Amino acid sequence: MRTIVSLVLLTVTTIGCGPTAATSETTATEATHGVMRVTPIKATRKTLVRLTEQPGQIEAFEETAIHAKLAGFVKKVHVDIGDQVTGPSRASTDQPEQPGQILAELEMPELEAELKQKQALVAQAAAEVTQSEAGIKVAMSAKTSAEALVAEARASIERADAMYERWKSEFERVRELVAKQAVAQKVADETEQQFKAADAARREIAAKIKSAQAKLSESAANIEKADADLVAAQSKLKVAEADEQKTRALLSYATLRAPFDGVITERHLDTGHLVQPSGTTGKPLFVVVRADTVRVFLDVPEADAGFIAAGRPAKIKVPALSKTFEGPVTRTSWTLQSASRTLRTEIDIPNPDGKLRPGMYATAEIEIARRVDVLSLPKSAIGKQETGPFVLKIADNKIVKLPIKTGITAVTHTGTDIEILSGLTGDELLIGANLAAYKDGQAVEVIVAKSP
Repeated sequence: MRTIVSLVLLTVTTIGCGPTAATSETTATEATHGVMRVTPIKATRKTLVRLTEQPGQIEAFEETAIHAKLAGFVKKVHVDIGDQVTGPSRASTDQPEQPGQILAELEMPELEAELKQKQALVAQAAAEVTQSEAGIKVAMSAKTSAEALVAEARASIERADAMYERWKSEFERVRELVAKQAVAQKVADETEQQFKAADAARREIAAKIKSAQAKLSESAANIEKADADLVAAQSKLKVAEADEQKTRALLSYATLRAPFDGVITERHLDTGHLVQPSGTTGKPLFVVVRADTVRVFLDVPEADAGFIAAGRPAKIKVPALSKTFEGPVTRTSWTLQSASRTLRTEIDIPNPDGKLRPGMYATAEIEIARRVDVLSLPKSAIGKQETGPFVLKIADNKIVKLPIKTGITAVTHTGTDIEILSGLTGDELLIGANLAAYKDGQAVEVIVAKSP
């Protein structure tokens, strides 16, 4: 792969010792007195733009293979290859999402029967909940009745206690009168009977109180049991509903839908076929691609990879369409592929009219660096040594080796220019070519080129 750098000329600095401009090449001729005659050049200020052009391929923004999750018979196929399909959509944020377009329907009789069974179990569990709620009401009514009996018994025992105390006092008074022979023994016997009857009535009411309290405790226990039965019935209902939802969810896989807006590119089923779940390894039933935006994949060589970043401007040339598209670099893999030492780079291009199709060949020209108004020299004017790049400067008619620091390299139709980061001011007279013919300290004679 080749690297192209475009160069934009801002200004041309007059070169030489006099008013005439110097040429871009250095001529070295032997004078009669043995001193080399040279035509020097100067560093000029330019805007350097470095581009890299790489081959690439257009791919769909998304591509999804549709597989069957469950086994079933194909009931109906709604789409074919080349058909445009619509994915899930939402009219507004407060509206529920509408499912994607139906691609095909499968028939699963066993699962449909299982769903009906689960629905019946849900109805049964719901009835048990209703029954448990009614049981709670019955237990609450029994508790209310027991509380009323307890209250009634407590009211009766107060009356019985009063009668008991009355006849007890009367019996003791009569017994004293009998001892004094003031009344007959018969009156004492009758009073004693009344006293015993009052005592028996009091004990009877006390027993009723205990019985009513026992019923009250029993009704409270029944309420607790009814509450527990209700919780159990509600839990059973939740389990039944969860089973039904699971079966319904499984049955929903019988309807194959479009995952997004796109185009059907593959179809591998017909009505009546028995399809089996194949995961992602078998042949898909459909392949849907999204191409309203396409991705251009290209691999940038290591030399240019360090300059590539998201947002860099790029031009995409598609030979099949004889058209150029523009768009920034969207993303990179950041790491280089070890096998090829290249950086995977992606450029997203809007494709509303569908002219860019996945699989098309394309080339991408990416601007990887731009230097505005910088000093530059032709590549031929810069030498290399172990300590770094250098130029040959002419000072007092002698060659002086001058170390410099360089930046980006720009290749144009006229040659190659290199950015000068430091070491030169732009006023120096420099050897422009054939640096190996000169030595540090060598005497030269400067020739000023004539103006064109």
